[in-house]
Amino acid sequence: MSNVNVETLVSRTSAAFCALVVVASFAGAGDRPHNRYPNELQGFRFYAEYLAPLEPGLSGEEAVRRVLGDSAAVRRNGWTINTTYSMKGGPVYNPTLGPLAEIILRPDGVIPMAAVKFPPRFAHCHSSLSEFNISFDVYSDTSGLQYWLHEEDSKWGKKGDLFRIVYGPKRRPFPPNTIC
Repeated sequence: MSNVNVETLVSRTSAAFCALVVVASFAGAGDRPHNRYPNELQGFRFYAEYLAPLEPGLSGEEAVRRVLGDSAAVRRNGWTINTTYSMKGGPVYNPTLGPLAEIILRPDGVIPMAAVKFPPRFAHCHSSLSEFNISFDVYSDTSGLQYWLHEEDSKWGKKGDLFRIVYGPKRRPFPPNTIC
């Protein structure tokens, strides 16, 4: 083989190897876990660390047990995680559970969030819980992520304090300033 042919062969082999490396890096990018809730606020990114791969509307009670260790309330680093399920049937006192409906995280302490400006991808609506008789400002996105903040001062929290974060099923956008 002449020097020209060897140089051409080495050049083509190098180019093929570089192309292979680039293709392999793109192929590996698909192996990264998909974040089901891409709009989690900085400092409140719990899905990948504690909740993945759970998915409301699809995951069952056994999947919740595998991920959280229990299907009842669990505690993780200053947060209490509760799960709710849809009901397939049966009597209210002993229902047959359907898939996971929501994952609710409640802070064990006070987290003031009155100064937080939610990005435009979050819709704002109002909600209340009759068992507490208090109202909330709810900021939610279409992935099913919701941040519930106290709407006014009460014995349960001050205006703007975080009440809970809800990881729910995907949803359509709310019209602005509606009741959730």
